Amino acid sequence: MLKSNYMPTRFYHILIFILCFFTQSLTAQQTGKAPEKVKGKVVRIIDGDTFELLVKKETYKIRLSAIDAPEKGQDYYQQSRQALADLVFGKIVTVELLNKDRYQRWVGDVYNSNNAYINGWLIADGNAWHYVKYSKSAPLAASEANARRQKLGLWAQAKPIAPWLYRKESRETSNDKGKTGKKKVSKGKTA
Repeated sequence: MLKSNYMPTRFYHILIFILCFFTQSLTAQQTGKAPEKVKGKVVRIIDGDTFELLVKKETYKIRLSAIDAPEKGQDYYQQSRQALADLVFGKIVTVELLNKDRYQRWVGDVYNSNNAYINGWLIADGNAWHYVKYSKSAPLAASEANARRQKLGLWAQAKPIAPWLYRKESRETSNDKGKTGKKKVSKGKTA
């Protein structure tokens, strides 16, 4: 019988969720106040890291903290979006609202009715990257490393491209269209 060097995936998930809970508790203690919590029904999935939450009669656009999922047009976009939908669409979730981003979306930590940390779950299953630019969470980093080792989700691809690099490349490509804003046309061809 082969002996595995890796802990079973379920155990890893449980360990990560416990560590994330304590990380969030420490964050609240350091800032001096606990984040505001809202509870509502997920009514729309926008992409793999953003959804709309209906709370009473108010809709909140929620961007999951600490993760970054593939962009529209990027490999694994549909699978990542579907993974988030499978976990939360049409369900009641609790969101700890941390802050608003530059697009006026609420950035938050999302928990299902069993108090499972959805942000961490998406990383652990290989459906999103740990967004290290905005999160220094060691448990989430370990979760991503485990998903990479096991080639889960997007990590089964030969060379997955991080969404922040994909966005940067897309911006640079759109800037390379020329100073006039028109596509560059090679010699001898008409636009």
